Amino acid sequence: MALWFGNWNTLLFLYFYILSQKGNLCSSEENLQTEKKDVRLRDLVFIVLSQSNTYHKQRAKEFNHHFHKQLKDTSQEDHPELYLLHKKWPSTGSWTIFPILQNIAEKFKEKSWVIFVEEETRIDLSRLVDVLNKYDYKKDYFLGKALYDKSPTIIHHFAFFDDPRKFGYPDPAAGMCFSQGLLTSLAERLATEDIKNDFTIDYKHELAMFIWKDGKGVNLTNVEEFCTISDSSNCVTTSPFIFPKCGSPVSRNDIYVAVKTCEKFHKDRIPIVKATWGKENIDIEYFSETEDSLIPTIDLGIPNTERGHCGKTLAIMKRFVEEEKLSSKQWLLIADDDTIINLKRLRRLLSCYNWKENIALGERYGYALKDGHGYDYITGGGGMVFSRSVVKEIASQCNCPSNESPDDMILGMCLKRMKIPIIHSKYFHQARPEDYSSDYLSDQLPVSFHKHWMVDAYKVYDLLLKGDPADHDEL
Repeated sequence: MALWFGNWNTLLFLYFYILSQKGNLCSSEENLQTEKKDVRLRDLVFIVLSQSNTYHKQRAKEFNHHFHKQLKDTSQEDHPELYLLHKKWPSTGSWTIFPILQNIAEKFKEKSWVIFVEEETRIDLSRLVDVLNKYDYKKDYFLGKALYDKSPTIIHHFAFFDDPRKFGYPDPAAGMCFSQGLLTSLAERLATEDIKNDFTIDYKHELAMFIWKDGKGVNLTNVEEFCTISDSSNCVTTSPFIFPKCGSPVSRNDIYVAVKTCEKFHKDRIPIVKATWGKENIDIEYFSETEDSLIPTIDLGIPNTERGHCGKTLAIMKRFVEEEKLSSKQWLLIADDDTIINLKRLRRLLSCYNWKENIALGERYGYALKDGHGYDYITGGGGMVFSRSVVKEIASQCNCPSNESPDDMILGMCLKRMKIPIIHSKYFHQARPEDYSSDYLSDQLPVSFHKHWMVDAYKVYDLLLKGDPADHDEL
């Protein structure tokens, strides 16, 4: 009885104590809610993955106009920070993000989110803030529009070969968001870990793999409001520019096309080229180690090699400079005999660039970029395009260590030495259509694909002609 009475007294004491503290408890909750601040525009940093070429600077300028137009009624102190990659971090390889992650984490450690976008990305800033406030920026979050491979692909090193659809990686055109927490943890890893992969093939996939850390890190969080093609009113980011429109396409007479081949493929690959893109009314020649009058081919005196082809490529470039009949040509396209290309689209794309400038255009890969060194290069299979001035520089200043040295990589090293930047275009593709996410291809009109392996090259060419009525017009 005494025990029960004692417990009852204790319960009464606790009851009245809680009542007496009720105001204080409510005040504490109110204080907690007050301390929890929503992210505002001034807490965000935007980095545009811009390029230093004249055309791309203009595209970045248009992005800047679109961006700041939304802030005209916002006080300056509430503005987010905006940086152009080619101005703020112009070093080789910064486009892969790896070499600048530690610097970004330190520089913006007081910010909540760092958002990477492309020149063509368009953003609804106020609605983006609403989306980001669904996530705790102090935790590790990697946000974006998720792309998924439909089958194992060489460009992703056949990752997740058992089920490639289970791994999502971001589409930069829709924006990639790094929380403060994630940036901090990535910077700590980069300070101690050695990134072993020397080749950068698809940086967005390689970046997602690094963040995922073999399942010990963070997966990309797919955000439905992040879009490329705007097919929903919920989209806060879009990439509405399917293909550049810069005026009339360059003339057929201004382009010279050189196709690299060898006797081994004279009978199976060359007929496909001639029946598809090679039949277009354009100045095209075929280069082999043997002369074949039925094609015809040109023998430059360079023996065939199983790989590399640096000797053949450099000989083609010297011929482009030295041959009188080619002196009026403004552009040189070097393609493999299993490249599949839409020349009409290429001519439209080239209208965006000034042939009098140093232009080296194609799909950009990289070597040894993770530590900020190394070099960019145009991967050859998708087609390499050069303005005449660049070809002159290469022909006079570059040499091949051997005929079988990798031509695209040797050219990349040489261009870096001459301080001529590689211009990346997402419309060139080193691999087959099957090797890319269908969502990634859905917001573009491809210029090229590569490889006849396990595909119907005629159907791939037909695919390159679809989706744009202008491709079927006489240009």
